Amino acid sequence: MDELQRAYASIETPHLRARAAVEVTPAGLLALGGMVATILAGSAAIVLAARRPAAPPRLSDRRGSTRSRR
Repeated sequence: MDELQRAYASIETPHLRARAAVEVTPAGLLALGGMVATILAGSAAIVLAARRPAAPPRLSDRRGSTRSRR
């Protein structure tokens, strides 16, 4: 079960020629999958927070007010 998994990729354009090869164990594939899932979940949370309208400030959150409290 510890045998290496191999992947090869290449791309050619008029201005670029690139080749890549990688060897990784099944445990390494699992770790890579976990990292990708974490990045995607974090990105989704950031996008969700950015799209949410800002809540108006509550009066109870004001600090240092000079008004007297009666």
